[in-house]
Amino acid sequence: MNPDIVIVKEGDGYRLLHGHLRLATELGRTGEVDVDVRGEGKITIVRVQDELHVRQEGQQLPLYRQ
Repeated sequence: MNPDIVIVKEGDGYRLLHGHLRLATELGRTGEVDVDVRGEGKITIVRVQDELHVRQEGQQLPLYRQ
């Protein structure tokens, strides 16, 4: 889990609020990052081509960036 990355649930996906550089660094090293989202639990962020997606319980949802 990475507490330096802040993500919230927004509509049909998730939004990255804080930790853009930390997320990019972790994804570059491992290809996926686990993050704890308040009220949602653990999610896994993965890079799919040029986009970021959230994997949670067999679903793949978009990760919106500001």
